[in-house]
Amino acid sequence: EGSNTDQQKAADAFRTALEKDSTDTRARVGLADILFDTGNWSEAIVHYRAAVRHDSSLVTAIIDQGVCYYNLSVPEEAERLFNLALARDPHQPFALFNLGIVYERRGDPERALQYFHRALQTSPPENMKPALMEAMQRVVQQTGKQAPPLDQGR
Repeated sequence: EGSNTDQQKAADAFRTALEKDSTDTRARVGLADILFDTGNWSEAIVHYRAAVRHDSSLVTAIIDQGVCYYNLSVPEEAERLFNLALARDPHQPFALFNLGIVYERRGDPERALQYFHRALQTSPPENMKPALMEAMQRVVQQTGKQAPPLDQGR
């Protein structure tokens, strides 16, 4: 639901691959990503969970599953999954950023600022930096506190 023709073709191909081999994590994550991109959060969770069950090193799938839970208004499970991703990769900028979002929405802007700042220090992808800077600025305005300076070595 909500997919375009190309996404539908790709989803059909992933489903066909999964009919042949239900443990195909590449197909499982590919299908979950399409479901994620089209806002089918509950269905995406099912496929991310199955993929991670077969390969617990799929940090991005863990994070995306957490985003799905957050979008379904289950922030406690989202937080658990973001922390699980950080246990596997302590410098994962998307997990840090999303934890910041959880804490900001929970009304804990100081803790949110810590996570946003940590995410910025991880050398995140360039396309992520504007969202991080905007989030930090929003929280700084709420708290009246300044973000700590970034490490000069980064």
